[in-house]
Amino acid sequence: MEKETLVTMLQRQNPVLAEAVSRMIDYIQDKWAAPYPSKEQTEAVNAYLRSVHADGDGTMNETNIGHRRIATQQITINAIRVLDSGQLDRLQDVLNRIAADREYYMPERGYGLGR
Repeated sequence: MEKETLVTMLQRQNPVLAEAVSRMIDYIQDKWAAPYPSKEQTEAVNAYLRSVHADGDGTMNETNIGHRRIATQQITINAIRVLDSGQLDRLQDVLNRIAADREYYMPERGYGLGR
């Protein structure tokens, strides 16, 4: 299945999930992907996790991280139709890191600070 077809189907059911799946498929399929997802990709995943109330009370304790990891599996499940086995493993690994760290993304370059 093509990514666009999948995203269109998901968009009708859950637009926030569709955005997270789309962003993460783009990251995983990028031939020259950075070691970390972009801030926008991480924010799309975090928006989905908030939409399903996986954050609990908002603290990053072990229970809430566990809930976030379980919730990220929905992104992986939806990506099964587009990604191969190795890509799915990599996707879930990145999602687990996002679940444990809301700010798991490529740091932005600061300009004009320090030399």
